Amino acid sequence: MFIKQAFAGIAAALALGAGVVAQDFGPSPANYEALVVDYFGERLTEPTSARYQFISEPYQVFADVSGYEGLPCWAVDVRVKSRLPNGTYGGYVPYTVIILDGEPIALEDEVIQMVRA
Repeated sequence: MFIKQAFAGIAAALALGAGVVAQDFGPSPANYEALVVDYFGERLTEPTSARYQFISEPYQVFADVSGYEGLPCWAVDVRVKSRLPNGTYGGYVPYTVIILDGEPIALEDEVIQMVRA
């Protein structure tokens, strides 16, 4: 009987700990596709002609961004194809967009370190 109680206690502690960690990330961004398109719209020369392929749904990461370490964020993998200066399209380029509190804050190459949760 004692063993069952011990296992039940351990399982409850793990579930509680997982719930506390999950709360740090906040809710998964439901409108992540629009957020990512708007984020790239500020960075591309011709944002209206860009094409996007979303490779993943949002997933949890810990990111080191602008002097903040271990920020619980969401990340989305996307491939972007945009017009080159000569008017033709280049190939799709893969990116990971980091989202914090429902707002895109950085691309993976702007992040010092990113660890998947």
